[in-house]
Amino acid sequence: MVRNANARTRRSATANIDEINGGLRNLLRGYNDRDAEATNRHIKTLRDALERNDGDVITTLFGGSVAKHTFVDGLSDVDVLFIVNNSSLSGQPPAAAIWYMRNLFRQRLPRTEITAGDMAVTVKFADGIEIQVLPAIRTKSGVRIANPERGGWSNVVNPDRFAQKLTKINRANRRQAIPVIKLAKALAAQVIQREQYRISGYHMESLGIEAFASYQGPYDLRSMLGHFLGAAAVAVLHPIADSTGQSRNVDEYMGSGDSRKRQWAARRFKDMAQRLDDCKSAADVAILFGASRR
Repeated sequence: MVRNANARTRRSATANIDEINGGLRNLLRGYNDRDAEATNRHIKTLRDALERNDGDVITTLFGGSVAKHTFVDGLSDVDVLFIVNNSSLSGQPPAAAIWYMRNLFRQRLPRTEITAGDMAVTVKFADGIEIQVLPAIRTKSGVRIANPERGGWSNVVNPDRFAQKLTKINRANRRQAIPVIKLAKALAAQVIQREQYRISGYHMESLGIEAFASYQGPYDLRSMLGHFLGAAAVAVLHPIADSTGQSRNVDEYMGSGDSRKRQWAARRFKDMAQRLDDCKSAADVAILFGASRR
């Protein structure tokens, strides 16, 4: 009797895991399919707006989540790097390039919400897709973007370096690392509602690299997402070096190691991990991610 009961328990646990993985796959399909074509179309519109102005854009380089295939629709996590070659901007501060780009976008999209920030121009399209465009300049030593803390251009950045690192980690983990990062981003956006506590997409991707650099566990979504959340609860307490050269650390906005903001984030990751553990069905997963209310 005891042996039969144990066997039923094991079968039930396996069935639950299979159903949870199915629920996670359904979420991923939604993230992968929803507005991907529209996002690329919007990016092309912005690129064309610049290129038609005397060929000021010499290169288009996707430095953010579009290139790394980790963006999740609705999380304002799309960023595009446009390298501008305009002689009138030579020797000008980043603000000049930002406003130059903002004005060209406004001419092309007069009814679209367009705002200029310290580092980028944010374009919010009528369909809800929000794209951040970072203007960059090419110098003899390399590509530079705005550095708000210094009030000028950054050190030389290598935007491809991070994407290459993430791609390598993904391949080493049977191409499951990037899908799990997408899920982690979506879950964090659902759980962390207050803007001042949100974790940046770049930071989440960096935490993913840390989590899966030497991962040896099962390669199903449920197992890997649980591992990510547990590893992130530890890794978020300490600064992560920025491999692109854009800044010293990818998470400077969180302050020094073990700061109050980092400790708060660690507790949120632990909470997410526990809530994932509590899921017993695909319906539970949908509720956790807020999908059941969409």
